[in-house]
Amino acid sequence: MPFDPSDPSEARYAGYGLAPFPDPRDAEINFYVAGVRAGAAEEVRAALTEVSERGRQVLVAYAERSASIAVRNNVPDRLVRASIALVIGGLTQNALEALMRMALVEDAARRLGAEPAGILAQAAGLVGEMGGFALKLWLGRRPEDRTPECMGFRATGEGLNFRYEWAGA
Repeated sequence: MPFDPSDPSEARYAGYGLAPFPDPRDAEINFYVAGVRAGAAEEVRAALTEVSERGRQVLVAYAERSASIAVRNNVPDRLVRASIALVIGGLTQNALEALMRMALVEDAARRLGAEPAGILAQAAGLVGEMGGFALKLWLGRRPEDRTPECMGFRATGEGLNFRYEWAGA
């Protein structure tokens, strides 16, 4: 069954954020994000109008998991997907949950030796003006306000055991 971000229940995604790696739900949401990415700004606009609150929560969890997967598997492009998910997941509304996960995207980019601004520029080119502006605003924050630690996260493990985890505020 495909991921439907407009479904206000999406009960099968309960516990998704904390699920062990890999999880088949990652592929379902990845397929959805790939479709949005292929449709670029027009598809992002449509997604922003139809996404439910539950859909936002799932996309934010996907972005968090994608940051971990990017580091685990050395796949910087996964961070572009995470950024697109965060735009739809609430970044354009300055939603705290989406902002908190932006720190993970930036940290993961640095761990992979990629320039965070370059990753976000790739995503900005796909998400339209409003989403692109939200991504650029992130980089305008003070560096000390863009770390996983200040957002309540910590990095644990190494290699294929790497994961961002909620440490609490």
